[in-house]
Amino acid sequence: MFEERRLHPIALIKEIITNVRRNIVPIVVGLFSVFRAVNSNGYLPNWAVYLIIVVVILLILTPAVLKYITYKYTLEDQGIRIKYGLIFRKNTYIPYERIQTVQKKQWFFFIPFNVCQVLIETAGGKGKAEADLVAVPVGVVDELKDLRDGKKAAIQEVTPETEEPAVEVVETPEKTVMLQTKQLILMAVTSGGVFGTLLIVLAFMQQFREVIPTDWMEAQAEQLWKLGVIVLIVLIVLILLVLWGISIVTTLFKYFQFKLMKYPNSLVVEKGLLERNHTTISLARIQGITIIESPLRQMLGLVAVKVITAGNSGDEKQSGDILLLPIMKKELALETLKEMLPDYLFEMETMERAPKISLRRFLRIYLIWTIIPAALASILFFPLGLISIILPVLAGIKAIASYRATGVFTDNNTLLVQSRPIFSKLTHIIRKERIQGLRLRQSIWMEKGESSHLNVWLKSGSTSAEAYVRYIHQDQAIAIYNWYSPSKTTN
Repeated sequence: MFEERRLHPIALIKEIITNVRRNIVPIVVGLFSVFRAVNSNGYLPNWAVYLIIVVVILLILTPAVLKYITYKYTLEDQGIRIKYGLIFRKNTYIPYERIQTVQKKQWFFFIPFNVCQVLIETAGGKGKAEADLVAVPVGVVDELKDLRDGKKAAIQEVTPETEEPAVEVVETPEKTVMLQTKQLILMAVTSGGVFGTLLIVLAFMQQFREVIPTDWMEAQAEQLWKLGVIVLIVLIVLILLVLWGISIVTTLFKYFQFKLMKYPNSLVVEKGLLERNHTTISLARIQGITIIESPLRQMLGLVAVKVITAGNSGDEKQSGDILLLPIMKKELALETLKEMLPDYLFEMETMERAPKISLRRFLRIYLIWTIIPAALASILFFPLGLISIILPVLAGIKAIASYRATGVFTDNNTLLVQSRPIFSKLTHIIRKERIQGLRLRQSIWMEKGESSHLNVWLKSGSTSAEAYVRYIHQDQAIAIYNWYSPSKTTN
């Protein structure tokens, strides 16, 4: 029989922190609403205050304590079994062959106890880890890896009982890439994370909109307007600088001492200061590679690289996407990828570009959607509406940038697809056997101009990822379709 194991006691602290983080906004809003109602309507007795505090504490502690007490896991010879729950009991069994990636996370307060959090991800994880071992000994990760690779059973069969245990051999990586602090700072400065931070702040403020008096908000807005336009601009700039600073610090914490290591059958990504993340990516599970160049980074010759896997990334927003290289010079990144993933083709210079007639189509489609609204705004809201004239100019720039970024290339086993869907230029590098589907699209107007759209799908986490190009020459699209199609009869 296999031994049932429990989580380390520090898992209880981690669960409490998680519950507080998840419920902090509704708890604060609820308490704010209660005390605001009391101030408006009358007196709140002391026993009611204590009751509210006890209820809040119970709402935070009870789920964490119940999960910790009931959580048990077993490493069996063919898979891992996990049980937890008091009223609604859950029993999960994951065969080792279904495991796509294994993530090890180690918070700073885990280190003294030599424990870590292990996330086990499968292709059917629906955008999140299928198993979450909140706090287990670090050795469980190696044990899980050995069981997954089938090594433990073989060792037990070969090693006699009387033989002394062999000295553990630590596997060293074939190649290691590390990012310096100045590279991470450059990444934070050029990432545009300030806008993400701004959205988070606005979303947080939105939670309090209904409980903050409207009269008070209007009074504060009126006071700010009286300060003058110059003061308002200075305040906005200061707020953006503060958010930018927060974004830089967050990036440094998240990618502190970033390491990419190559082993014979896997890649390992290690990063983080307060929470140290270790992500193991099986080479056999990689579905494709995406090279990302934002406009600012493109001018500086910098790129970021993601791999698309059949598992999940641990990030619910980006299921299946794992950041392999956060930032690096383009030439160095391509050389690194050739060493890390030698089965892929990275000859970007051989890309076949879209024909010149496609530029006219890009301009037409972008300008149609901006000229008419700009003209209406200029007429209806004259003279302030004239500011909208900048929209067609920006649309024209976007059309030219999209045209220049469009390209495709194939060799015997690899497809390269390059486009600029929104702002960043994306280069997708896909092995032929990893393509889930391929489609050509052509309208009657495109048929006259001999141009086509090309869509390619591949597995990404629990969903699918799409790479596409617009307005490439019809012959280019048909050649790629025939390259992928076994019958090769399309004309």
